[in-house]
Amino acid sequence: MFLELLLFLLIGILLGVVAGLIPGLHPNTIAFLLLSVSPLLGIEILCLIAILVGSEITNSFVDFIPSILFSAPEEDTALSVLPGQRFLLSGRAYEAIYLTVCGGLISTIVIALIFPLFIISIPMLYSYVKPVIVILLILTIVHLFWTQKKNKFSALLVFVFSALLGLLIFHLPLSGSEVMFPAFCGLFGLASLFFASSKSEIPEQEIDVNLEDCSKKKSSLVGVFSGLIAGILPGVGSSQVTVMSQQLLKIKNLKDFMISIGGITTATSLFSIVALWTIGNPRSGTSVAIQSLAFEPSLSTLFIILFMIVISAGFGALLTLSLSKIIIKNIYKIKYNKLTKSIFIFLFILVGVFTGWIGLIIAITGLAIGLFCIQTGVRRSFMMGVLLVPTILIFLGV
Repeated sequence: MFLELLLFLLIGILLGVVAGLIPGLHPNTIAFLLLSVSPLLGIEILCLIAILVGSEITNSFVDFIPSILFSAPEEDTALSVLPGQRFLLSGRAYEAIYLTVCGGLISTIVIALIFPLFIISIPMLYSYVKPVIVILLILTIVHLFWTQKKNKFSALLVFVFSALLGLLIFHLPLSGSEVMFPAFCGLFGLASLFFASSKSEIPEQEIDVNLEDCSKKKSSLVGVFSGLIAGILPGVGSSQVTVMSQQLLKIKNLKDFMISIGGITTATSLFSIVALWTIGNPRSGTSVAIQSLAFEPSLSTLFIILFMIVISAGFGALLTLSLSKIIIKNIYKIKYNKLTKSIFIFLFILVGVFTGWIGLIIAITGLAIGLFCIQTGVRRSFMMGVLLVPTILIFLGV
Protein backbone atom coordinates (compact mmCIF):
# COMPACT_ATOMS: atom_id res chain seq x y z
CA MET A 1 0.00 0.00 0.00
CA PHE A 2 2.88 2.37 0.85
CA LEU A 3 4.53 1.97 -2.57
CA GLU A 4 1.15 2.41 -4.28
CA LEU A 5 0.51 5.65 -2.40
CA LEU A 6 4.00 6.87 -3.24
CA LEU A 7 3.44 6.13 -6.93
CA PHE A 8 0.19 8.13 -7.02
CA LEU A 9 1.83 10.92 -5.02
CA LEU A 10 4.59 11.12 -7.65
CA ILE A 11 1.91 11.31 -10.36
CA GLY A 12 0.36 14.25 -8.47
CA ILE A 13 3.77 15.92 -8.15
CA LEU A 14 4.29 15.60 -11.90
CA LEU A 15 0.85 17.12 -12.57
CA GLY A 16 1.69 19.95 -10.15
CA VAL A 17 4.85 20.70 -12.14
CA VAL A 18 2.89 20.79 -15.41
CA ALA A 19 0.21 23.05 -13.88
CA GLY A 20 2.90 25.32 -12.42
CA LEU A 21 4.80 25.78 -15.67
CA ILE A 22 1.73 26.47 -17.83
CA PRO A 23 0.02 29.78 -16.96
CA GLY A 24 -3.73 29.36 -16.66
CA LEU A 25 -3.60 25.64 -15.88
CA HIS A 26 -4.44 25.39 -12.18
CA PRO A 27 -4.46 22.40 -9.79
CA ASN A 28 -8.19 23.05 -9.39
CA THR A 29 -8.66 22.16 -13.07
CA ILE A 30 -6.63 18.98 -12.61
CA ALA A 31 -8.56 18.10 -9.45
CA PHE A 32 -12.00 18.27 -11.05
CA LEU A 33 -10.82 16.59 -14.25
CA LEU A 34 -9.41 13.76 -12.14
CA LEU A 35 -12.68 13.40 -10.24
CA SER A 36 -14.63 13.13 -13.46
CA VAL A 37 -12.52 10.22 -14.75
CA SER A 38 -11.72 8.50 -11.42
CA PRO A 39 -14.82 6.20 -11.49
CA LEU A 40 -13.57 4.81 -14.81
CA LEU A 41 -10.05 4.28 -13.48
CA GLY A 42 -11.12 2.60 -10.23
CA ILE A 43 -8.53 4.41 -8.10
CA GLU A 44 -8.85 4.09 -4.30
CA ILE A 45 -9.84 7.24 -2.39
CA LEU A 46 -6.55 7.62 -0.51
CA CYS A 47 -4.63 7.25 -3.78
CA LEU A 48 -6.80 9.99 -5.33
CA ILE A 49 -6.05 12.20 -2.34
CA ALA A 50 -2.33 11.51 -2.85
CA ILE A 51 -2.57 12.81 -6.44
CA LEU A 52 -4.53 15.90 -5.35
CA VAL A 53 -2.20 16.73 -2.45
CA GLY A 54 0.92 16.20 -4.58
CA SER A 55 -0.42 18.45 -7.32
CA GLU A 56 -1.54 21.26 -4.97
CA ILE A 57 1.65 21.46 -2.87
CA THR A 58 4.11 21.06 -5.77
CA ASN A 59 2.28 23.70 -7.78
CA SER A 60 2.72 26.21 -4.92
CA PHE A 61 6.49 26.03 -5.54
CA VAL A 62 6.71 25.69 -9.33
CA ASP A 63 4.18 28.50 -9.94
CA PHE A 64 6.90 31.07 -9.24
CA ILE A 65 8.96 30.06 -12.29
CA PRO A 66 6.65 31.61 -14.94
CA SER A 67 5.70 34.40 -12.55
CA ILE A 68 9.29 35.56 -12.02
CA LEU A 69 10.85 34.66 -15.38
CA PHE A 70 7.98 35.49 -17.74
CA SER A 71 5.67 37.85 -15.76
CA ALA A 72 2.89 35.27 -16.09
CA PRO A 73 1.23 35.17 -12.65
CA GLU A 74 -1.54 33.17 -11.08
CA GLU A 75 -3.66 34.72 -8.32
CA ASP A 76 -1.29 33.52 -5.57
CA THR A 77 1.91 34.71 -7.26
CA ALA A 78 0.71 37.98 -8.82
CA LEU A 79 2.51 40.22 -6.34
CA SER A 80 5.84 38.55 -7.11
CA VAL A 81 5.86 39.90 -10.68
CA LEU A 82 7.46 43.32 -10.07
CA PRO A 83 10.04 42.19 -7.46
CA GLY A 84 10.76 39.18 -9.67
CA GLN A 85 11.42 41.43 -12.67
CA ARG A 86 13.86 43.46 -10.61
CA PHE A 87 15.78 40.32 -9.74
CA LEU A 88 15.62 39.12 -13.36
CA LEU A 89 16.88 42.37 -14.88
CA SER A 90 19.72 42.56 -12.36
CA GLY A 91 20.83 39.03 -13.23
CA ARG A 92 19.49 37.40 -10.04
CA ALA A 93 16.31 35.60 -11.15
CA TYR A 94 17.52 32.31 -9.67
CA GLU A 95 18.00 34.01 -6.32
CA ALA A 96 14.40 35.24 -6.41
CA ILE A 97 13.08 31.74 -7.11
CA TYR A 98 15.44 30.29 -4.50
CA LEU A 99 14.05 32.69 -1.87
CA THR A 100 10.45 31.70 -2.61
CA VAL A 101 11.47 28.03 -2.31
CA CYS A 102 13.12 28.80 1.04
CA GLY A 103 9.92 30.42 2.28
CA GLY A 104 7.82 27.48 1.14
CA LEU A 105 10.12 24.88 2.68
CA ILE A 106 10.40 26.70 6.01
CA SER A 107 6.61 27.02 6.19
CA THR A 108 6.23 23.30 5.52
CA ILE A 109 8.83 22.32 8.12
CA VAL A 110 7.41 24.58 10.85
CA ILE A 111 3.84 23.39 10.21
CA ALA A 112 4.93 19.74 10.15
CA LEU A 113 6.82 20.07 13.45
CA ILE A 114 3.88 21.57 15.33
CA PHE A 115 1.12 19.87 13.32
CA PRO A 116 -0.71 18.50 16.41
CA LEU A 117 -0.85 22.01 17.85
CA PHE A 118 -2.43 23.33 14.65
CA ILE A 119 -5.00 20.52 14.63
CA ILE A 120 -6.10 21.61 18.11
CA SER A 121 -5.78 25.39 17.73
CA ILE A 122 -7.17 26.04 14.22
CA PRO A 123 -10.87 25.78 15.24
CA MET A 124 -10.22 28.16 18.14
CA LEU A 125 -8.20 30.61 16.01
CA TYR A 126 -10.87 30.52 13.32
CA SER A 127 -13.55 31.65 15.80
CA TYR A 128 -11.39 34.55 17.01
CA VAL A 129 -10.02 35.83 13.71
CA LYS A 130 -13.11 35.65 11.50
CA PRO A 131 -14.98 38.55 13.22
CA VAL A 132 -12.01 40.96 12.88
CA ILE A 133 -10.80 40.07 9.38
CA VAL A 134 -12.81 42.95 7.89
CA ILE A 135 -11.07 45.40 10.23
CA LEU A 136 -7.67 44.01 9.25
CA LEU A 137 -8.47 44.32 5.56
CA ILE A 138 -9.71 47.91 5.99
CA LEU A 139 -6.57 48.78 7.98
CA THR A 140 -4.52 47.33 5.12
CA ILE A 141 -6.26 49.62 2.62
CA VAL A 142 -5.83 52.65 4.89
CA HIS A 143 -2.13 51.85 5.29
CA LEU A 144 -1.76 51.50 1.52
CA PHE A 145 -2.97 55.07 1.00
CA TRP A 146 -1.10 56.39 4.06
CA THR A 147 2.25 55.15 2.73
CA GLN A 148 1.68 56.30 -0.87
CA LYS A 149 3.56 59.61 -0.70
CA LYS A 150 2.97 60.78 -4.28
CA ASN A 151 0.18 60.58 -6.85
CA LYS A 152 -2.48 59.79 -4.25
CA PHE A 153 -5.30 60.69 -6.62
CA SER A 154 -3.91 58.34 -9.25
CA ALA A 155 -3.59 55.67 -6.54
CA LEU A 156 -7.25 56.23 -5.64
CA LEU A 157 -8.26 55.79 -9.28
CA VAL A 158 -6.22 52.58 -9.59
CA PHE A 159 -7.77 51.18 -6.43
CA VAL A 160 -11.34 52.17 -7.34
CA PHE A 161 -11.18 50.79 -10.88
CA SER A 162 -9.51 47.60 -9.66
CA ALA A 163 -12.23 47.20 -7.03
CA LEU A 164 -14.96 47.80 -9.63
CA LEU A 165 -13.35 45.18 -11.86
CA GLY A 166 -13.34 42.77 -8.92
CA LEU A 167 -17.01 43.42 -8.20
CA LEU A 168 -18.00 42.93 -11.84
CA ILE A 169 -16.07 39.76 -12.65
CA PHE A 170 -17.71 37.72 -9.89
CA HIS A 171 -21.07 38.34 -11.52
CA LEU A 172 -19.95 36.87 -14.83
CA PRO A 173 -20.83 33.34 -15.99
CA LEU A 174 -17.39 31.99 -15.04
CA SER A 175 -16.19 30.31 -11.86
CA GLY A 176 -14.05 32.15 -9.32
CA SER A 177 -10.81 30.47 -10.42
CA GLU A 178 -11.63 31.09 -14.09
CA VAL A 179 -12.12 34.85 -13.72
CA MET A 180 -8.98 35.24 -11.60
CA PHE A 181 -6.67 34.08 -14.38
CA PRO A 182 -7.55 36.81 -16.95
CA ALA A 183 -7.89 39.44 -14.22
CA PHE A 184 -4.42 38.87 -12.79
CA CYS A 185 -2.91 38.31 -16.23
CA GLY A 186 -4.16 41.73 -17.28
CA LEU A 187 -3.45 43.68 -14.10
CA PHE A 188 -0.02 42.28 -13.35
CA GLY A 189 1.34 40.05 -16.12
CA LEU A 190 0.34 41.75 -19.37
CA ALA A 191 0.92 45.26 -18.01
CA SER A 192 4.44 44.33 -16.86
CA LEU A 193 5.22 42.63 -20.16
CA PHE A 194 4.05 45.67 -22.14
CA PHE A 195 6.66 47.92 -20.54
CA ALA A 196 9.29 45.20 -20.23
CA SER A 197 9.32 44.73 -24.01
CA SER A 198 11.35 47.95 -24.31
CA LYS A 199 14.32 46.07 -22.81
CA SER A 200 16.59 44.69 -25.52
CA GLU A 201 18.01 41.68 -23.66
CA ILE A 202 18.12 39.82 -20.36
CA PRO A 203 21.46 40.12 -18.61
CA GLU A 204 23.41 36.92 -18.01
CA GLN A 205 22.04 35.37 -14.83
CA GLU A 206 23.95 34.37 -11.70
CA ILE A 207 23.20 30.99 -10.15
CA ASP A 208 25.04 31.59 -6.87
CA VAL A 209 22.87 32.31 -3.82
CA ASN A 210 23.48 33.31 -0.22
CA LEU A 211 22.32 30.49 2.05
CA GLU A 212 22.08 32.90 5.00
CA ASP A 213 19.13 34.69 3.38
CA CYS A 214 16.90 31.71 4.23
CA SER A 215 17.53 32.16 7.95
CA LYS A 216 15.48 35.36 8.20
CA LYS A 217 13.05 34.43 10.97
CA LYS A 218 10.57 37.28 10.56
CA SER A 219 9.89 36.59 6.89
CA SER A 220 9.57 32.85 7.50
CA LEU A 221 7.13 33.20 10.40
CA VAL A 222 5.09 35.75 8.45
CA GLY A 223 4.71 33.10 5.75
CA VAL A 224 3.46 30.48 8.22
CA PHE A 225 0.93 32.58 10.10
CA SER A 226 -0.27 34.61 7.12
CA GLY A 227 -0.77 31.34 5.26
CA LEU A 228 -2.73 30.04 8.24
CA ILE A 229 -5.13 33.01 8.00
CA ALA A 230 -5.52 32.57 4.24
CA GLY A 231 -5.94 28.83 4.57
CA ILE A 232 -8.77 28.85 7.10
CA LEU A 233 -10.81 31.95 6.21
CA PRO A 234 -13.25 31.96 3.28
CA GLY A 235 -12.66 34.66 0.69
CA VAL A 236 -9.14 35.39 1.90
CA GLY A 237 -6.32 34.08 -0.27
CA SER A 238 -2.56 34.35 -0.52
CA SER A 239 -2.73 37.67 -2.35
CA GLN A 240 -4.84 39.37 0.32
CA VAL A 241 -2.73 38.23 3.25
CA THR A 242 0.45 39.10 1.34
CA VAL A 243 -0.77 42.68 1.03
CA MET A 244 -1.83 42.69 4.68
CA SER A 245 1.48 41.36 5.96
CA GLN A 246 3.51 43.57 3.63
CA GLN A 247 1.70 46.71 4.76
CA LEU A 248 0.98 46.02 8.43
CA LEU A 249 4.36 44.41 9.21
CA LYS A 250 6.28 46.80 6.92
CA ILE A 251 8.07 44.21 4.82
CA LYS A 252 9.99 46.36 2.34
CA ASN A 253 13.22 44.45 1.70
CA LEU A 254 12.88 42.54 -1.58
CA LYS A 255 14.54 39.39 -0.21
CA ASP A 256 12.27 39.38 2.83
CA PHE A 257 9.28 39.86 0.55
CA MET A 258 10.18 36.94 -1.71
CA ILE A 259 10.70 34.63 1.28
CA SER A 260 7.40 35.67 2.84
CA ILE A 261 5.35 35.33 -0.36
CA GLY A 262 6.86 31.89 -1.00
CA GLY A 263 5.98 30.85 2.55
CA ILE A 264 2.48 32.31 2.35
CA THR A 265 1.68 30.56 -0.94
CA THR A 266 2.77 27.11 0.26
CA ALA A 267 1.27 27.54 3.74
CA THR A 268 -2.04 28.62 2.19
CA SER A 269 -2.15 25.49 0.05
CA LEU A 270 -1.29 23.33 3.05
CA PHE A 271 -3.77 24.91 5.46
CA SER A 272 -6.55 24.84 2.85
CA ILE A 273 -6.28 21.05 2.95
CA VAL A 274 -5.92 20.84 6.75
CA ALA A 275 -8.92 23.16 7.26
CA LEU A 276 -11.13 20.62 5.53
CA TRP A 277 -10.83 18.33 8.56
CA THR A 278 -10.27 20.86 11.37
CA ILE A 279 -13.14 23.28 10.72
CA GLY A 280 -15.09 21.23 8.18
CA ASN A 281 -14.82 23.70 5.32
CA PRO A 282 -12.74 23.45 2.13
CA ARG A 283 -10.59 26.48 1.22
CA SER A 284 -9.44 25.63 -2.31
CA GLY A 285 -10.57 23.78 -5.39
CA THR A 286 -8.39 20.84 -4.38
CA SER A 287 -9.92 20.65 -0.91
CA VAL A 288 -13.42 20.87 -2.44
CA ALA A 289 -12.49 17.93 -4.64
CA ILE A 290 -11.24 15.97 -1.62
CA GLN A 291 -14.44 16.82 0.29
CA SER A 292 -16.54 15.42 -2.56
CA LEU A 293 -14.88 12.03 -1.97
CA ALA A 294 -16.72 11.86 1.40
CA PHE A 295 -13.50 10.76 3.09
CA GLU A 296 -13.41 10.75 6.89
CA PRO A 297 -9.79 10.30 7.96
CA SER A 298 -8.61 8.87 11.27
CA LEU A 299 -5.83 10.62 13.19
CA SER A 300 -3.29 8.17 11.74
CA THR A 301 -4.55 8.92 8.20
CA LEU A 302 -4.13 12.64 8.83
CA PHE A 303 -0.47 12.02 9.60
CA ILE A 304 -0.17 10.01 6.39
CA ILE A 305 -1.54 13.04 4.53
CA LEU A 306 0.97 15.24 6.39
CA PHE A 307 3.70 12.87 5.19
CA MET A 308 2.40 13.31 1.62
CA ILE A 309 2.56 17.08 2.05
CA VAL A 310 6.15 17.02 3.30
CA ILE A 311 7.29 14.70 0.48
CA SER A 312 5.49 16.88 -2.09
CA ALA A 313 7.14 20.02 -0.68
CA GLY A 314 10.57 18.40 -0.87
CA PHE A 315 10.08 17.30 -4.48
CA GLY A 316 8.45 20.63 -5.36
CA ALA A 317 11.44 22.57 -4.01
CA LEU A 318 14.03 20.40 -5.78
CA LEU A 319 12.16 20.40 -9.09
CA THR A 320 11.58 24.16 -8.95
CA LEU A 321 15.27 24.86 -8.39
CA SER A 322 16.39 22.33 -11.04
CA LEU A 323 13.94 23.44 -13.73
CA SER A 324 14.51 27.15 -13.11
CA LYS A 325 18.29 26.61 -13.29
CA ILE A 326 17.95 24.92 -16.70
CA ILE A 327 15.71 27.71 -18.04
CA ILE A 328 17.79 30.53 -16.56
CA LYS A 329 21.08 29.20 -17.98
CA ASN A 330 19.63 29.65 -21.46
CA ILE A 331 17.21 32.54 -21.11
CA TYR A 332 19.80 35.31 -21.51
CA LYS A 333 20.56 34.03 -25.04
CA ILE A 334 17.08 35.09 -26.12
CA LYS A 335 16.28 38.65 -27.19
CA TYR A 336 14.22 39.95 -24.28
CA ASN A 337 11.94 42.21 -26.30
CA LYS A 338 11.04 39.34 -28.65
CA LEU A 339 10.52 37.00 -25.70
CA THR A 340 8.23 39.40 -23.84
CA LYS A 341 6.20 40.15 -26.97
CA SER A 342 5.82 36.43 -27.63
CA ILE A 343 4.73 35.75 -24.04
CA PHE A 344 2.34 38.74 -24.21
CA ILE A 345 0.61 37.21 -27.25
CA PHE A 346 0.78 33.69 -25.76
CA LEU A 347 -0.98 34.82 -22.55
CA PHE A 348 -3.76 36.39 -24.57
CA ILE A 349 -4.16 33.10 -26.46
CA LEU A 350 -4.26 31.16 -23.17
CA VAL A 351 -6.88 33.54 -21.78
CA GLY A 352 -8.99 33.02 -24.89
CA VAL A 353 -8.61 29.23 -24.77
CA PHE A 354 -9.40 28.87 -21.06
CA THR A 355 -11.99 31.62 -20.55
CA GLY A 356 -13.28 32.67 -23.99
CA TRP A 357 -14.24 36.15 -25.09
CA ILE A 358 -15.39 37.10 -21.57
CA GLY A 359 -11.91 36.38 -20.27
CA LEU A 360 -10.37 38.45 -23.06
CA ILE A 361 -12.49 41.46 -22.06
CA ILE A 362 -11.45 41.01 -18.42
CA ALA A 363 -7.77 40.77 -19.43
CA ILE A 364 -7.94 43.90 -21.63
CA THR A 365 -9.67 45.84 -18.83
CA GLY A 366 -7.05 44.69 -16.34
CA LEU A 367 -4.31 45.61 -18.81
CA ALA A 368 -5.65 49.16 -19.08
CA ILE A 369 -5.69 49.56 -15.29
CA GLY A 370 -2.22 48.02 -15.00
CA LEU A 371 -0.76 50.34 -17.65
CA PHE A 372 -2.21 53.38 -15.89
CA CYS A 373 -0.83 52.14 -12.57
CA ILE A 374 2.71 51.71 -13.90
CA GLN A 375 2.65 54.91 -15.95
CA THR A 376 1.63 57.05 -12.97
CA GLY A 377 4.14 55.50 -10.56
CA VAL A 378 1.50 53.97 -8.27
CA ARG A 379 2.44 50.86 -6.28
CA ARG A 380 1.04 47.63 -7.74
CA SER A 381 -0.45 46.71 -4.37
CA PHE A 382 -3.31 49.14 -5.07
CA MET A 383 -4.51 46.83 -7.84
CA MET A 384 -5.22 44.24 -5.15
CA GLY A 385 -8.45 46.19 -4.68
CA VAL A 386 -9.72 43.63 -7.21
CA LEU A 387 -9.82 41.12 -4.33
CA LEU A 388 -9.74 43.22 -1.17
CA VAL A 389 -13.06 45.02 -1.73
CA PRO A 390 -15.06 41.91 -2.79
CA THR A 391 -13.60 40.05 0.21
CA ILE A 392 -14.68 42.81 2.61
CA LEU A 393 -18.19 42.82 1.14
CA ILE A 394 -18.41 39.02 1.43
CA PHE A 395 -17.52 39.19 5.13
CA LEU A 396 -20.03 41.99 5.64
CA GLY A 397 -22.70 39.83 4.05
CA VAL A 398 -23.27 42.23 1.12
